[in-house]
Amino acid sequence: MMLKILIIFLALVGGFFLGPLLQGHQGSAVFEVSNYKISMSFISFVILELLGLLCLYICYWLFEKIFNSKTMLGYWLRSKSPKKSAKRLEQAQLSLLEGDYKQASKFFMKSAKASTNTALSFLLAAQTQIDNDEVIPANQSLEQAAKHCQPNELFAYQLVQVRLQIKNREYDAARVTIENLLNEKPRNPEVLRLADQIYYDTQDYQAIIDLMPAMYKAGAFSESQLDQFKQVAYVSRIKQLSTDSDPLALIKWWNSQPKAIVNNVAYKKAMANYLNQLGQTAEADKILSSITKLELKERT
Repeated sequence: MMLKILIIFLALVGGFFLGPLLQGHQGSAVFEVSNYKISMSFISFVILELLGLLCLYICYWLFEKIFNSKTMLGYWLRSKSPKKSAKRLEQAQLSLLEGDYKQASKFFMKSAKASTNTALSFLLAAQTQIDNDEVIPANQSLEQAAKHCQPNELFAYQLVQVRLQIKNREYDAARVTIENLLNEKPRNPEVLRLADQIYYDTQDYQAIIDLMPAMYKAGAFSESQLDQFKQVAYVSRIKQLSTDSDPLALIKWWNSQPKAIVNNVAYKKAMANYLNQLGQTAEADKILSSITKLELKERT
């Protein structure tokens, strides 16, 4: 910002400098200080002024570098200390454990100002604000984190970003990020959990079904939870396909499923129900008769 102001000022002064020079009239500048009279040409005055501004800018740049540095001198000049930052980080974590999300986010923000890991503090603040439904502050914290984010912190940043996008219902943006992460880290449990949430919120049940094998392998949820999610996804997908303009689309999809799915009684009943609604009674009867056979086998 300071450099832009300096450039604009130099352009304006350049006009004063070149104007008299091109006309052959340099003008004059006279100063009186304590009975001393100093006179010089206008161009000499402008040159001295430019040199003075340059010196001021260099001093400003040096002080800014020192003031913002993460050295002991920088911390001292800002009246901040790493010890105080660590203390605030501890207070933030305690507040988080106590369920006081608002207080925790305040401590995380304060610790970021003098922390040796600024991005981490801002990310923790953003996540706490997301959990407390403080969407606007969370977005601001995430923006600050982005300014200080290092390559090894990028993955954590992307996860927090996706959580905020889900909270804001920005599903298109969240999906782009999460699908890139699925390519990079296909077995990461948190990536799989976030992908599952996005697909469920957008009612993309086929994507959930395709994600299920990886979720089981990674242990993204307990096996009983995954079984429940799987059943919800399959039944919802059957219902979704039953609304398709082509009634044969459901039958085609059903026949392409693995044997474990086709032989599942709950899915069979859902299929028979929706096939009857579509007027595909012959196919529905076949499925119902197969259910009867399975139930007889279980009894014997």
